[in-house]
Amino acid sequence: MKAFYKIIISDYKQRTRSYAFLVTLAVSLYAAYSFVPPPAANYTTVRIGNYLGIQNAAWIGCVTAMMTSIFLSLIGPFLINSSIKKDTDTGVGMIIATTSISNFSYLLAKAWSNFLVLLSITGCVFLMSIILFFIRSDGYSFDLIQFILPYLMISLPTMFFIAALAVVAEVFLYRHTMVMNICFFILFCILVSWQTNAQAPLDLFGVKPATTTMHDIVSHRYHDTKDDVTMGFIFSRKKEFNYFLFEGVHWTLTDILSRVLWICFGFFLILFSSKFFHRFDIKQKFKAKKKIKLSEIIPPAKILQDIKLSALPPITSAFGIMPFIKTELIMLYRKGPRWLWLINLGGMISLVFAPLTTAHQMILPILWFLQVGRWSDLATKEKTNRIHYFTYASYKPLTRLLPAQITAGIILALVLASPLMVRYLFKMSFLPIFSIIMGAVFIVLFAVALGIISGGKKLFEILFFLFTYLNIERVPIADYFGGMNHNANYLAFVTMLAAFLVFLSFILRRIEIRHL
Repeated sequence: MKAFYKIIISDYKQRTRSYAFLVTLAVSLYAAYSFVPPPAANYTTVRIGNYLGIQNAAWIGCVTAMMTSIFLSLIGPFLINSSIKKDTDTGVGMIIATTSISNFSYLLAKAWSNFLVLLSITGCVFLMSIILFFIRSDGYSFDLIQFILPYLMISLPTMFFIAALAVVAEVFLYRHTMVMNICFFILFCILVSWQTNAQAPLDLFGVKPATTTMHDIVSHRYHDTKDDVTMGFIFSRKKEFNYFLFEGVHWTLTDILSRVLWICFGFFLILFSSKFFHRFDIKQKFKAKKKIKLSEIIPPAKILQDIKLSALPPITSAFGIMPFIKTELIMLYRKGPRWLWLINLGGMISLVFAPLTTAHQMILPILWFLQVGRWSDLATKEKTNRIHYFTYASYKPLTRLLPAQITAGIILALVLASPLMVRYLFKMSFLPIFSIIMGAVFIVLFAVALGIISGGKKLFEILFFLFTYLNIERVPIADYFGGMNHNANYLAFVTMLAAFLVFLSFILRRIEIRHL
């Protein structure tokens, strides 16, 4: 048991001291502040038709708990999805493999450390919800139970299942991080679209008892039975809403058992995956390529002869960046499974035949998100593979290598978006074309800047996933490619952000090179 607790504590400390955790915590606190909109806001998060709850303790506690469950299910897997890989890369896994700890205990310890990370963020959001009560409530009494019960019943079981799911996904998709991220994205979109029709026992987010209670109050008191519950950041013009008093959820035994069921399901998935865990014996678990005799690779030695320098080709210097760009493009192409390019090709074809608005607002951000594994380590793969000592010491790395990486990433984004730009070109609409180009420049520079700042790829993966989801939900503030904002002022704003990211990336990389 001592080794079990040591793994949990050490893994938790390592995660909470990273840039990705701090940024995720800051984003979560800002999101928590937005979960309960002020009366003058032009958006809503939870509403029943044209009805909103009065901002008392029950409403604020329940709304923030529901939104936290969904929000952390969105970004949580990207924060905690590399715990086993880190043990493998650092060599700690080889030490763990020689100990007496079982596969199930090790995976369960990783799941608990993941859960503690998500629980820490949930706890901060919980405190923010209490602060919001004293800011937003108007004379209503404070009831701590109305805050504790929703988080205990809604958020915590979801966080544990997400923590367990991240471990299970890493066991079965160990070598395919890009596929893992895409699967998380698809699964989340399916669960969000399914939650409105799912029964309480099948509701992963745990919002069904609360939304059902809210809907019943409105239908019984105001006889509006046709209004459905809508959740998420829904932006609209300011209009007058009707308000109702929400006094909390009466949690039945069925509701409690349904939440316990998801916790038990998480334990079952860990137990099931422990039977297939490689225990850091990668060569035995994954099929290696067929061994080839050295005699088939190395030709027979020839008798050495005197080397004539005059017969050798002359040495020519080439200090341009075109070979670097070509090499970076080849690495971007070869990264990840080859069958993902079939999905990319399907996305490009859909950009041709889908309605123009749908192609720009929905298909393009998803198609670009599929490249998250290629862009996330665009400027950090040298450090990851520990060859930055050589690359940073090469000839002019700041004006050759880094611009080549940025250029290759932008070329990839523009090639994927080229069908959509051609359609706009035929319509003689040039502003959307410039918006797409600047969107490609921005997202690649965003990946490079965050990679240099954090020294890894996790921070960009989290924020890029958040951007993509907000664009699918049509939140205008996350529109970096002009899908919803068709004006020159917004394009100028994105251009200024891109210029700032260029300046920041080169300054930080220059500092890295000087302190190597």
